[in-house]
Amino acid sequence: MIISEGEIMNAGTFFVVLVLAVIVILDIRYLMKNGIDSCSGDCGSCGPSCRWANDIKKAQRKIRFQNKLKKLLHLS
Repeated sequence: MIISEGEIMNAGTFFVVLVLAVIVILDIRYLMKNGIDSCSGDCGSCGPSCRWANDIKKAQRKIRFQNKLKKLLHLS
């Protein structure tokens, strides 16, 4: 549906868009706070069971990215 100039969303459509936006924002915040995995970046605590054991630089990049994203979304 194309909205021509001068038309606005009705209250129902606006409410649905608003609810979806809130759900997406809350989902992103949850993932950033809890993470997809439980890697803390302290490779000494996991030992050989760590999935990043052979690639420390990759783990460090991932943690830096998560920290930047948290800072951007004001989650810290």
